[in-house]
Amino acid sequence: MGCSFVLLLHNTHTQVMFLRRSGRCLSSTALLGGMVGSSSALHDVKRDIFSDKVRAGMVLAVDKRYYRVTANSRSQKGQNAASFNIKLSEVGTGKKKEVTAGQGHDFTEVRCERVRLLFSGFDDDDQACFVFPEHSAEAGKEVNIKGDSLPEVQQKYLAVSMPVDILHIMPEDESGNEAKDVWAEVIMPTNYVYTVERITLKGLYKMASFVECDGVVSVNDGVQALEKVRVNFKPDGTAAFAGKASS
Repeated sequence: MGCSFVLLLHNTHTQVMFLRRSGRCLSSTALLGGMVGSSSALHDVKRDIFSDKVRAGMVLAVDKRYYRVTANSRSQKGQNAASFNIKLSEVGTGKKKEVTAGQGHDFTEVRCERVRLLFSGFDDDDQACFVFPEHSAEAGKEVNIKGDSLPEVQQKYLAVSMPVDILHIMPEDESGNEAKDVWAEVIMPTNYVYTVERITLKGLYKMASFVECDGVVSVNDGVQALEKVRVNFKPDGTAAFAGKASS
């Protein structure tokens, strides 16, 4: 696929990427300026947790894979015994899994945090690339996530310099030398401002395409090319026109 692109200056070398998958180029060093990076620690140490204490939202290591807990329900098997049915969703793929465990069984809750990064484009291998902002301790460091693993709305509407939150899972030392940090669960802003590149007609609807991304939305009659508009991202994975952006 094509790629989105910007210039990043790191260790005196210049790295080039494309602004969007359609191949439009942007030459800019502004990506690394104007934003302070932040991270939100969820758990900074690995810990074992009994099945009755497992809660929705936790990230567990199960069978050498990472899963987010979606639900935990108790089922009484006998007068003094209980088991727990734990529903899981694999981090990065969303694949579902269920495990049943007794009350004394323990799970490993992994070290993880949510980190604020800036999207910097898709590379030639269709990797979605994100960088730490200028004022963070790791400014310029790049994180790559497979482009086709992202939800469709993100593949279409991620824009260079857009701030996103990403889950960072840190492997334990005992996991072995080959264990790598895991980056997944990209969260975009709930809305974002784009520049209209062109207006086309689709039946009775005016459709706007954008300079910064490959997404297209239906707009009202008052929107013209080169104007800035706001797009809302809905929980169901769709995008919708939210009016012209305020100047």
